[in-house]
Amino acid sequence: MIATIVAVAPAAAQQSEPGPYAVARAGVQVDSDVKTNRVLAKGQTVSKTAPTLPKNIDNNSGFTGELGLGYDFGGFRLEGTAGYDTASVNPKALGDKNYVAGGRAKSFDLGVSAYVDLIQDGPLKPFVGGGIGASRVKYSAYREARSANPGTLKPSADIVGTDWGFRWHLDAGVSYDVAPMTSIEVLGRYAKTSGLRMKGVTLDQDLSRSTTDYKLKSSSTSLMIGLRQKF
Repeated sequence: MIATIVAVAPAAAQQSEPGPYAVARAGVQVDSDVKTNRVLAKGQTVSKTAPTLPKNIDNNSGFTGELGLGYDFGGFRLEGTAGYDTASVNPKALGDKNYVAGGRAKSFDLGVSAYVDLIQDGPLKPFVGGGIGASRVKYSAYREARSANPGTLKPSADIVGTDWGFRWHLDAGVSYDVAPMTSIEVLGRYAKTSGLRMKGVTLDQDLSRSTTDYKLKSSSTSLMIGLRQKF
């Protein structure tokens, strides 16, 4: 079966014509993190006994995927996609012997992308491209003091919220025409979302509560496998 597909693929590539297509991609966020910037109001101070969150919060590897519609102009493609990403906060990187930690990042992404096929002859076509759009990010991260008394209030620091941000990404990959109207692809992506603003809450050693705003930027490096079907 595979040998037959490979044998007919070159002929199929020559018969391929410009036209609309649907695309589906799924894969893994190999690396992702969130950069935090605490914003204090004029005159606002933070207790020196309150736990703090680092400026860079690392995530574990997670899922990424998207569905979309596009148009192939013949070596140049335009796409509109809707995607979903999720990854948990790396508790070992955020916590230590004094604090437990956790959290999760989820995002719903809408965007428009453009791609250029660097080689158009033959079934194997490397390509590069990128896109812009908006991302609705739901994020939580916390550090909480370890205690022998579960269920009681403890000194802690956390960020919780949902906000829309501006998202852009750069892609590079290769596709293979397995039929006149069907291509499979492997794609690497670097994506970044900025303009996020969420609330942070801290409890100091005296369990006094204070709130601050955080500006957030998220970034990720992903690897995906995709299927493009012309119609």
